[in-house]
Amino acid sequence: MYPQTLARTLLLCLAAPCCLARPINLQEQNFGQLKNLFLGIYTGFETFVALMGYDEEDGVKENMDSDTLKINPVDEHDQTEIKIAGLGLGRTGSTSLVIALEILGYSVVHDDEQTELTDLFDWWEEEEIDIDEFHEILGKRGFNATFKTAGYRWVARHPEIKAILTVRDNPDKFVDSWLVAAPFIKILERPPFCWMETVKTLMPSFEREFREETTGGNPKQYLERETLRANYINYNKRVQEAVSAEQLLMFNVKQGWGPLCEFLDLPIPEEIPFPHVHTRAKLQGEMLFLEFITWIWPLAIVIPLVCFMKIWNKKTFVATITLLSP
Repeated sequence: MYPQTLARTLLLCLAAPCCLARPINLQEQNFGQLKNLFLGIYTGFETFVALMGYDEEDGVKENMDSDTLKINPVDEHDQTEIKIAGLGLGRTGSTSLVIALEILGYSVVHDDEQTELTDLFDWWEEEEIDIDEFHEILGKRGFNATFKTAGYRWVARHPEIKAILTVRDNPDKFVDSWLVAAPFIKILERPPFCWMETVKTLMPSFEREFREETTGGNPKQYLERETLRANYINYNKRVQEAVSAEQLLMFNVKQGWGPLCEFLDLPIPEEIPFPHVHTRAKLQGEMLFLEFITWIWPLAIVIPLVCFMKIWNKKTFVATITLLSP
């Protein structure tokens, strides 16, 4: 706990608390590479803050500190149930789709919310709740769409849920993009991230997402291009075989509002372009910042120690001079 406390102190000295948020500009693909890189560095800072547990609400923190399972539902009129499940692999346009669904009025569980729901993930991993109870609680907390918790087998058992399988233009484009994101799991295994309670709780989920799902159950090959390519093809095929055609939308974000709104039976938003966010350059900036943290974290110990030693030596020197003075 001591290194984590030092890291928290250093962070609070560097900047005011902030919370993770969706991109503000919905057309980040129109930015230059350098601007997206700097946006990614800031996103990396937000991710760092979230992984330290600052996004958890008080009720979630209380659940994590006790043995009692408290659902902590939202107001009754805001309670709902899961209606949409995103089934696409990472780096297939899911963040853009999430923002599109929020524009359409949905409340979505995605990357940002994962670090806010550590109590549910903990209960699930400890088998204190099952997958159906997990999603029931999500509904009671106000969420009606999820991209982080529902596998295609679970969706196939619930024909009332609409599923969206996001895809890229071709398998190689998926692999090129995913290989920028894949090192995230290795970063989390290194200090100071491996000391963070939020990371410890979510690590099984991260392992599944970054090493299991993308390789078809061959975690040691999570950085091997051919394994990733073959699994992308096979995974999409398995989803289409398991989930009925009426229940499933295969969706490339380049298709825009049309197919999505038709599938959801909703009108197309007027004068709002379909979101295109989280570019590869932005992701590179995020990974750069998080990697940087793994190199500089010892300064959180060294700098206070050096300052303490300087102060101590100065006081010792002054005391010595005082004793020697006539």
